[in-house]
Amino acid sequence: MTTLARNRTNQPAAHSRRRLGALRARRRGFTSVATLMMIVIGIVTLMLVVNWTYLVLVSRHTLRLSDTLALSAVRELLDEGRLQDVPVYMQADDIDDAVNLITADNTGLLAQNTAAMGVRLRPTASDLTIKAGRIDDASQPVGGANAFVDPVGSQPYNSLRVEILRSPTGLNPVQLLMRGFGAPEAAKISSSSLATLDSRVIGFRPSVSTPAPVAPLAIDQNAWFSTRVSLGSDTHNPPLRPANGRLEWDFLLRTPGGDGAANAALVGLQEGGSLNLAAIPAQIADGIYPSDVHASGLLGPATVGDPMPLPAERNSPPGMATIAAAFQAVADSAHPERVFPLYSGAYSDPLDIVGFIGARVMQSDVVDLGDGPQLRVRLEPAFIVHSTVATARLDATPADVPENLYIHKIRLTR
Repeated sequence: MTTLARNRTNQPAAHSRRRLGALRARRRGFTSVATLMMIVIGIVTLMLVVNWTYLVLVSRHTLRLSDTLALSAVRELLDEGRLQDVPVYMQADDIDDAVNLITADNTGLLAQNTAAMGVRLRPTASDLTIKAGRIDDASQPVGGANAFVDPVGSQPYNSLRVEILRSPTGLNPVQLLMRGFGAPEAAKISSSSLATLDSRVIGFRPSVSTPAPVAPLAIDQNAWFSTRVSLGSDTHNPPLRPANGRLEWDFLLRTPGGDGAANAALVGLQEGGSLNLAAIPAQIADGIYPSDVHASGLLGPATVGDPMPLPAERNSPPGMATIAAAFQAVADSAHPERVFPLYSGAYSDPLDIVGFIGARVMQSDVVDLGDGPQLRVRLEPAFIVHSTVATARLDATPADVPENLYIHKIRLTR
């Protein structure tokens, strides 16, 4: 084959090799660009994931914080005037107390959060909006006919709303962990929590781990709300407890033989059961457990419209000194408050319980007023906020149970 023929034969192969080389170079260029794009997309995706995870954690902490602040401070709305039998409540100071509990420098709940948490989890006082108000029904969603509103007339405040808004332009904004590529420097984080004092009390539901602070001594409703208010005094405080404007009254059983006047009665706490006198000192000291109440686990309902009959005894029993000592131990303790069942009208066995009151045990003894020994317990009004409280609209059917002056359960209503 001649040289010319060989050159002509090799020309197509050389041209193909040049084309393949160009294609490979072009592919390498595309691969480099694609790789770079993938790297950029990966970085942006990583930023989004990291920032999203971080913001979720901050949001959850912020909501937990507003829940905690509302639940902790709402009880400050309980007005001392209720315990002093003042008919018109002045609650501006109570609202101030709730706000100060949250925002006080160094000692407030917000300051405690600041001391315990990292800098990114520290909202400032300027990020908070705190408002007291009222809702009618703690068992229903807030809004519409059950809106969070200002009280009308003599209605008390019963709810506290805490809102946290951490603005990107605030004093301590929530800065993103990874910034750049056009991402904002800080995020807006907000939460809103509403806590309510639910006081439509119909009974108590103790548990094995949390006994209910109910004393097995029923007191005459008229003696508490009428006689005590008209004739009671604030002069019977022990020396170490100064006068506090709360009217006290003595509640007595009759003598063992049935002599003397009585405005109270010992009661068994199992509807349809019998009165176990031996169990009374422990119930006074420790509270009541599920084994002390009806098989349903509920002590109640006990309302004016639906009384709860309980076995009763109004004569002082042979062990009255032991019972008086148990009450006196409560009076001397750090937590002298107890719940007492109320009965209305004449004494009977069983005794119809129509409600409950909260009281502080001031003193207890066995006294002889001329007819013989009688068990005596001195009480003054007190607030009791407890998790075992059962309320009408969540724990029973009736919706017309009035609000209790003294006994409350805190619920997170929003």
